[in-house]
Amino acid sequence: MISQDIIISLSISIAICFLVSIGSFVYFTIKDKRVPKSFIVGSLVFFISQILIRIPILTYVLPNMMWFIKISNNPYLYGIFLGLTAGIFEEVGRFIAFKYILKKNYQWIDGIYYGFGHGGIEALLITGVSCLNLLVGCIMINNGTFDALISSSSTVTGQVLYNQCINLTSTSALLGGIERIFAMIIQIGLSLIVLYGVRNRKIIYLFVAILIHTLVNAPIVILPQLFNVGTIGLEIYIFICALVLGVFILYSKKLYKKETDFKFYNKKGR
Repeated sequence: MISQDIIISLSISIAICFLVSIGSFVYFTIKDKRVPKSFIVGSLVFFISQILIRIPILTYVLPNMMWFIKISNNPYLYGIFLGLTAGIFEEVGRFIAFKYILKKNYQWIDGIYYGFGHGGIEALLITGVSCLNLLVGCIMINNGTFDALISSSSTVTGQVLYNQCINLTSTSALLGGIERIFAMIIQIGLSLIVLYGVRNRKIIYLFVAILIHTLVNAPIVILPQLFNVGTIGLEIYIFICALVLGVFILYSKKLYKKETDFKFYNKKGR
């Protein structure tokens, strides 16, 4: 039997994932009395860059290549590779979106909207769907209908889901949702960095965002394999990253306003 605490924790994580995605979209739409374009574009860029391109390549193409098999056995190289490719695909996608699609959406709030769209769809598709599958699996185990699921689907897939369910703890189930809050802050921060670079025509900020993205993601692979860091330790690391970028988000509001005022003053003076 799966404890009620685990089912409650999974439910909370699912609620968080839906709130940071659908909830934020509804809030921004009502607040501005219009659909936030930056939010929609942010969602689409994540979906295209990760779901349609990067993840299928990592899943179906690269495992057939010997060089990839070799680096996947090296935690350092594998972690850096995954972190770097995530950074390149997502940050280049951000750059293209701001430079060519969101030409009239260069304000601080546009970076916020974009980050919510990007991080929201990530929360929904990556963690939300996973937690929902686990929740259904746990309920079916408790009411005795899980065997019917296995018989009507792949035995291997069913066994994997069963193992995930019985090995769950209420803490790990809850941390899935909490991590999405941290990830959302990180995505907003990265969006503001890339947007700032596009506004000022400085490509260096794109590379800064890619570097930060890599530094956030790579240790998630490296720390557990080489230093036996557990789930709590990883969440603390992600929290620290979110805290740093959260401070930047608050500072960047003044930075954007100061820059806008300066440009307005110069334009008026001329």
